[in-house]
Formats: sequence, structure tokens, C-alpha cells
Amino acid sequence: MTTPLRLWKDDWQSRSGRERVLRVRWLLNPDQPPLENVEIVEQYGLISEIRPLSASARDVLPVILIPTLVNAHTHLEFSTLSEPIRPALPFQEWISAVIQWRRGGDSNGGEAVRRGLAESLQSGVTLVGEITTTQPVCNNHIAEGCRVVSFREVIGLQQERIPELLQQAAVHLSRYSESGSDDSVVGGISPHAPYTVHPELFSSLVELAVSRNAVVAMHLAETMDELELLHDGNGRFADFLRRLGLWNSATFPGGRSIRDFLEQLVRAPRALAIHGNHFSLDDIQFVARHVNMATVFCPRTHAFFGHGSHPIRQLLAAGARVVLGTDSRASNPDLSLWKELQFVATHFPDISIPRLLAMATTDAADSLGLPTECHEIREGAALRCVLLNVNHDKSNLRDLICHPSTQPAAVLVGEHVVGWFKKGVRNQ
Repeated sequence: MTTPLRLWKDDWQSRSGRERVLRVRWLLNPDQPPLENVEIVEQYGLISEIRPLSASARDVLPVILIPTLVNAHTHLEFSTLSEPIRPALPFQEWISAVIQWRRGGDSNGGEAVRRGLAESLQSGVTLVGEITTTQPVCNNHIAEGCRVVSFREVIGLQQERIPELLQQAAVHLSRYSESGSDDSVVGGISPHAPYTVHPELFSSLVELAVSRNAVVAMHLAETMDELELLHDGNGRFADFLRRLGLWNSATFPGGRSIRDFLEQLVRAPRALAIHGNHFSLDDIQFVARHVNMATVFCPRTHAFFGHGSHPIRQLLAAGARVVLGTDSRASNPDLSLWKELQFVATHFPDISIPRLLAMATTDAADSLGLPTECHEIREGAALRCVLLNVNHDKSNLRDLICHPSTQPAAVLVGEHVVGWFKKGVRNQ
């Protein structure tokens, strides 16, 4: 049976270069009131007009139209995993399992990156913040109209390795052009976490980011064990580092806090504090005062590790920027940023849909140092959007958003359908 979406797709592609009309049930834009029954007029990939339709208009597709999404944080190296790595707890045991997986050679570098980006596109994502370990992201991994910010992950606690690691980060940035260019890959830096990066190395990496106008991303306040290590210089992370032969009491003397890292990160042009599960009120207020810093919330990974309530409400109430990420398949069943958005819409009903959409589009793009207009649907702009199929009779918009069957059916970038996912048909 030929579906309305299939008929639309065939007709849309046959009219390339001519004026085309897209009639949808809902149009959603970040931080704007939702529009019901809307007609979008397009030619040569640009939106010439957006106008309302009458409730009785015909040929309205049963879809919600949203801008293409942004995944602010993921690790594509794990994209070949079929399920998350376990045990999830204690957290140090999960890290040990990740290390063992890497040493076992189960990672398939370029193929993992390619598969992860393809899966991301299936959830409507055209911009990804990727933590890169050894396998660089290549332009041929990336679909038309999509971009990646490739953060070079840096791990090192030995002081003697600092020059070598700094050089690796500098080479990575040189490999890619600076933020804002037309290239599909942009370089960034990711000092991994307070428990894996020497304080002098961390300071030098921030200096490098400032000098190269690069974005910085760092895992922060992910567990209470991390806070204990910084404050007291002991605990589970101290024991973990001893088992690895990496413990140095001079590196972790105690008397430090997450605020010490935030004060350095904020010097970068853009800074992502990944997770922030255990931000204090002081941390939240600090982040809120600095518009170049964002907290990345990875909802389903947060649930996988059984963390307590995330301070997303407190962050938003303080005026801080919060954006969404998937983390990786090592802690998440898939890379669907759309399902992360659904998760937040379901579990945090007090966050409005337009504000939530901004967290997955314009705010996230800006946090990665890239233009926001690619993630808005407005007159005069290129048509870059996701069609979400709606095949049930819910009338409330939030219920429509949260319904499990509401999933991406197609992705449009300019004149082209770059993703087609209806009833198992992919990338035709």
C-alpha cells in the first residue's frame, strides 16, 4: 500500500527545481509558539513563504515538521556495539570494561564512525559533537548537508607526557579548519575528565583552545566519587587509579572542586560541561553567568547509570544553557537524539516543547560554535527539516511528541531528501 508520505516523496523529488509546497499538521521552531496546519513554499532549496492553512485543507501530511537536530555529545567509536557495556555500577567497573573492550580490538574505527553518523541522521541529526580518540572523522563519513565537531580526547596523568599530548591536540586542530568554516568537520579539544587529566595539561589545553579559537568539551561532575577525589584526594577513583598504576598523591592533593575547572573552561570561546550531574548551586550560578558555557544533558545515559535527579530544572531556572546529547552506545541502546528529546518531554513536562526543541537545535549548535540558522525553519532560509510521522489520534502536542510511534520519517536538506526512514526504507 502506498502511503501519503511515499506519494509525497515521489512527487517532491519529481518537482526538483520548481516551486514545491509542503503542507504539514504541525510546524515547530525553537523558542517559538507551535503552528498547526501550515504550508511551506520552497524553490531551489530555499523557503520563500510560510503560511497558515484552513483546518479543512486537503493534502496535509500527517507529520510534525521540526528543524534538523544537533547531538552535542557522543562517542562514535562505540557505534558498532549492539548493547551498552556492563556492569553500569560501580562506575569504575564500567570504565574498566570500556578499557578492556578497547584493548580487545573490538572497535572498528572508521566503520564505527560511519555507522554512528548514519544512525544519527536516522534520528534527524545533521550536526554532531563527537569525542574522537584515535580514528579521525573524514569528510567521506558525512552525509550531504551534515557537519561534525570532532573533539580530540586527551587523557594523561603523567607530567612527562604533557608536551606529547599537547602536540597531538595541536595537530588535530590543524587537521581541521577553525569553527565557522564551510568544511564538514571542525576541530575541538576534549580534556577527558578531572580524574584522567593532569592539572597542568588541562590548563595548557585550555590555552591552546583559546589561541586556536576552538571549542572545549569536558566530562564534569558526573559522579560523587569524582567530587570526593577532588575535595579529599581519596575514594573510589583514588583506588581505581592505584590499580591502574597511575596514582600520584601530588596530582590529587585535595582541596579542589568542580568550580576550579569551570573557571578555566569558561576562558575558551565555547565550553561544554558534559553531564554536570552533581553541580552545586554555586556551580549552577557560575555556568548561568557565562553564555559561552553549556551543560550537556544525556538523559538515557543518565538513567542507565542510575544517577539521581539531574539539575536540569535548576540550571534552566537560573538561566543557564542546557543542551542534549546521546553519549554513546556504550551507555545507551542507540544514538537517537530524537528519543532523548522524547525522554525529556515525558519526564520533565514543565519544560515547554519550544524550549526543549531549542536545547536540541539552535542552543546546541551555538554551543558547538556553529551557526544557528541551519536549525530553524523560516522564510528566506534553506529548508533543513525533519518530518516526524504521526500515525495516531492524539490531539495534545506533547502527547504527539511523546508517543513512541512518533519517529523521524524523512530528513530534507535544501532540495534533497537525504534521509528516508518510512517503514524500513533507508537512505534511498
